[in-house]
Amino acid sequence: MKHAKVLLLAALSVVLAVFFLFIMRPPGGQSSAPGQDLPWQISPGSGGTTLTVFGLTLGESSLQEAVAKLGRRYDLGLFEDRDGRLNLEAYFRDVVLGGLNVRMVLAARLPEAALAALKTHAGESKPTAGGSRRYPVAEADQDLALGGVITAITYMPVVKFDADLVRQRFGEPVERIAVEGGAHWLYPALGLDLLLGDNGEALLQYTPPAEFEARLRAPLHNIKVND
Repeated sequence: MKHAKVLLLAALSVVLAVFFLFIMRPPGGQSSAPGQDLPWQISPGSGGTTLTVFGLTLGESSLQEAVAKLGRRYDLGLFEDRDGRLNLEAYFRDVVLGGLNVRMVLAARLPEAALAALKTHAGESKPTAGGSRRYPVAEADQDLALGGVITAITYMPVVKFDADLVRQRFGEPVERIAVEGGAHWLYPALGLDLLLGDNGEALLQYTPPAEFEARLRAPLHNIKVND
């Protein structure tokens, strides 16, 4: 009888371990090895046209590969700006990478015809705070959308950052641009804009270094000029 109780407790322990592993990892996601997939582990490609971070290569990896890496808790959205330009994004709301809980937004590139098809089949759009409109991607178009090539990543960690940690892990920035409540730390060679809030909250944006000026730095300076 005592032996049976021991076996029951052992079985219960295994079940609980599997349960907690499941709730801690997004379904379908790949767990990171210790010390891997950390936000400062950045590898720019030759010529600056690609950038590898979190096991994904901007300019090469697809959204489908991101789903295999990050899990199936994501939403696809098609955004139309005021000039009618369409952009595809995937929002991963619950990811564990390198032992850190994060949210991520992945921008992806598709041919104009494919983006137009997504809009045609989408449901009703909704306005966003930035002035664009967001369309949901129809279920029948999921595979088409997941074929999009990742062009940029926005990484939002739950843990707090501070200036000492940023300097230790990323080095001194080439430029800092102060904004209300914090500052943008710019690392052009890494394709990184790190927004560090005065309260310790951080938002990291990654793009291939060759696109850093147009996608990240120039818009910040335009905002400052307009202010």
